[in-house]
Amino acid sequence: MTMWTFENTAQGHSQRNEALRVALTVTICMVLGKLLNLDSPVYLALYPTIIMTKNKDYSWLGLIRTLLPTLLAASTALVVTEVFSQHPFVVWTISLFFFDFMRRRATTPAKKGKMLMPTFNWILIVVFAQHSTMDMPMRIHEILVSMLITMVVAKTMVALFPVEQGSKPPVFKEQPVTFESRAISLALIGLGLAFLMIVDIISATFCMVPVIAAATQTTHKSFIDVVDRRFQTQVGGCAVAVVFTLLMAGHQSTFGYYTIVLGLFAFMITASMAKAKGSARDVHADALLATMLPIQLYMTSSNLGLESTFLRAWELTVTLFVLWALCHFVRKPTGEEPALVR
Repeated sequence: MTMWTFENTAQGHSQRNEALRVALTVTICMVLGKLLNLDSPVYLALYPTIIMTKNKDYSWLGLIRTLLPTLLAASTALVVTEVFSQHPFVVWTISLFFFDFMRRRATTPAKKGKMLMPTFNWILIVVFAQHSTMDMPMRIHEILVSMLITMVVAKTMVALFPVEQGSKPPVFKEQPVTFESRAISLALIGLGLAFLMIVDIISATFCMVPVIAAATQTTHKSFIDVVDRRFQTQVGGCAVAVVFTLLMAGHQSTFGYYTIVLGLFAFMITASMAKAKGSARDVHADALLATMLPIQLYMTSSNLGLESTFLRAWELTVTLFVLWALCHFVRKPTGEEPALVR
């Protein structure tokens, strides 16, 4: 059985529905991002992928609960950057309070996952307000539009390819976040934001995603596992995006061809994800996001964006290597859990 075929059973039917549901949602949203000529179409790759691979509640209320914190974080970041536009150090300091607020609330694995999008979108707004000439209030408008489109498309696909009610997700006991864990998260995320605010490398902003994911880990092993997995998925996703780009060479302005090839690539990844179990599902989900982001970010009707995709892969490699080196550098020679990530 290949990744393109599913068993003729109830389980196979459920897997096929999941693969089609996720692939079609991501493809339709990304295509709409191109057709609507948004200044930031990347949100119509980011939000649908996160919603369809991480979310469990597809009711209107569930979707709003998932996306609203991100909208509030981006809007608050815009207010902060506008009020203190002449004082970047104040913006950075307030950002630290926000990061610490988010980290203190992340007392379970699910809550750690939920802090990723608000934190990352805060950083996006701060960095782009600092270095770009974009109309930032319009960017918030596009975030809202992208969320609404994502919710409508996701609800439509869930209606066409229903989600099978499985067993209830495991309930994790809340663990109070230690001062040490807060300090580590604040140091990694805060220093990353400071670097991006000082050095004009807007393209490196998306490298903060693996930094945030790693910064919330509490043990040496989980930290290393996140870095290793992100290297495979993030850099590997860029490689898959390059293959897609080469297939599109000379035809990127042909709407039908672009849509079909994009849908096939999305289905190829989601079919593997639907069949995977446990942590392997997360690997495929991360790979889907890592593949779709550079396609949506860099490819236009007149530019393939290959150079930008290669640059993104290089920036991610450097970032992940720094995280890997940092974790090994602070490890105690006795082999005990290091104080940094105990």
